[in-house]
Amino acid sequence: MRPTLWQILDQTARRLLPFALSLLLLLLAIAPMTSPGFMRAGPMVTLLCVYYWAVHRPDMMGYLGGFLLGLLEDILMNTPLGVSSLVLMLTQFVVLTQYRFFVGKPFLITWWALALVALGAILLKALAVALLSGYVVAPAPLATSYGLTLLLYPILAWGFDRTHFLLTKES
Repeated sequence: MRPTLWQILDQTARRLLPFALSLLLLLLAIAPMTSPGFMRAGPMVTLLCVYYWAVHRPDMMGYLGGFLLGLLEDILMNTPLGVSSLVLMLTQFVVLTQYRFFVGKPFLITWWALALVALGAILLKALAVALLSGYVVAPAPLATSYGLTLLLYPILAWGFDRTHFLLTKES
């Protein structure tokens, strides 16, 4: 039996929702803030998005989604093209190769694992930016960005859990 147009549209919307939410969060994260220096030391929102979906629904955010988010982030943040894409795709790769570890684990375990993944990601991104642009980021903004990333994850994970429920709910 062939699916109806509405069923096809529903399935397409469900499959694009994680990417669309991640894109929206990226745009919100780079919006001008009133706090001076916030952009330099903001949380790595795209990393959180890619990490969550790689842990909970790897089929919903593939490498192409991570690549496109990273490319857009590089364009909007004026970082060397490909740096964020590389970091996001490596994050997906690390999580997917350790997927059996994540299955059925409580939130605190995945949060702890994020702390390790995010540390590697932020250091790799800083190193790549330094090598490609010659701009060395001071340790304080890196530490602030890392801390904000870890603090923001429970909030985003809670919202993504609600979205995950909608994605798995039968039409």
